[in-house]
Amino acid sequence: MTDNTRLTFVDAVAEGFRNWRSTSGTATRPEFWYWFLFTALASIVASTIDSVFLPPSALVIPENLDAFTGDQIREILDVTLSESIWTVSTLITVSLFIPTLTVTIRRFREAGSAVAFAWAVHLIGPLSTVVLFSLGYTTADMVDAGISGANAGSVLVIALAMLGLVAANLAALIIWIVVAARPAKSTEPR
Repeated sequence: MTDNTRLTFVDAVAEGFRNWRSTSGTATRPEFWYWFLFTALASIVASTIDSVFLPPSALVIPENLDAFTGDQIREILDVTLSESIWTVSTLITVSLFIPTLTVTIRRFREAGSAVAFAWAVHLIGPLSTVVLFSLGYTTADMVDAGISGANAGSVLVIALAMLGLVAANLAALIIWIVVAARPAKSTEPR
């Protein structure tokens, strides 16, 4: 795209797919935000397809949350994992991950930010998800063992770890938005 040509939504999406593996060069703000809009719309369409053709299983959740057993917690986690693996949403997310990462790297470069931030922002989410599910299974094991004074501290540590992961994801999102919204870094000396 030349500087005096106005970038359209379709052009930005085509550019994102054309440069899906290229981390060199830059991405303009319109290119980045149109790509973000495309991924959001694709996710909405995929989620709609999933909800119509793959309705979620009916889980029996006790009315009294204190009555949860470790097996019920594991069942909820297992159903959540098994139902989310082969969905249209997951396939769209996985297929757009690398192009989104490369567009973000190119945008961060144009904004004058460290490319390492782009990697960090994109890796915090998936890693947090793995850790959260691991903590969920650990909690289920602790519920089976019975929460006593001995392991009540462990429950607090797990809760704080989950809170920390949520805070890390929010911080990554804020960094991502702030850097992506920056104007291009001037190459002229001041």
